Amino acid sequence: MESTKYPVLLVHGMMIKDFSLWPAFRGITDFLRKQNVTVYVSNQDGVGSVETNAAQLKQEIEEILEKENCNKVNIIAHSKGGVDSRYMISRLDMADRVASLTTLSTPHHGSGLSARLLEMPASWAKTIAFFTDTFYKILGDKQPNILLLGQELTGDAMERFNEAVPNMPAVYYQSYSSTAPGKKAFLRYIPYRISRYCEQDDTDGMVAVKSSQWGNYRGSMGTELDHFKMVGVYGTKKKLAGVGLFYLHIIHELRDMGF
Repeated sequence: MESTKYPVLLVHGMMIKDFSLWPAFRGITDFLRKQNVTVYVSNQDGVGSVETNAAQLKQEIEEILEKENCNKVNIIAHSKGGVDSRYMISRLDMADRVASLTTLSTPHHGSGLSARLLEMPASWAKTIAFFTDTFYKILGDKQPNILLLGQELTGDAMERFNEAVPNMPAVYYQSYSSTAPGKKAFLRYIPYRISRYCEQDDTDGMVAVKSSQWGNYRGSMGTELDHFKMVGVYGTKKKLAGVGLFYLHIIHELRDMGF
């Protein structure tokens, strides 16, 4: 038996949506299901605030629990999805509905990139936010608010968040980071250098290693899983199945721990 005691919910991060033509965790979910893992994919807003996304996640989990006739889920969350999940667990009375939370490159201690982007003139920021929110509303977001989202992910904001949103004793928390290769494909090199400059630390192209650490820090996923590949944004079917092997490793460990 490959699956865990409780079903697995994969939670995507910022600017990702679970589209039918280009789903979140593309290639990874299919691989896990072929290994007999009971797995679901979240579909909270791509550019929603932490609070509104957490409420959407809560509703999704309640539906999963009813469908599977169980009382808990295991969450594996990518990027900002980990922040949404932590808020949901601690502030929306879901600690008794979540067995474990595994975060992958989540900016638990803030994003230097968010802070830099917020330094642009207010008129620019509002214009960009308007068009981004409109675009994501067309794509299905219920409450898009990318400007608020950016403000929530700064270092200062996340420091306050961490004080207000403590870990719940009944939930097992673990985290992983990743480091993107500094010199490979051109389109991967550019975001890596920008991120490296903003964070002043090794990053996966978006989130710093030091910011990814929360709960039981398990180390790096390696240098082949940058911020986008680990959620299936790009990659061949064969390569994404390889990414799925890492998820399966996490799932095996959770299963062996009784989750």
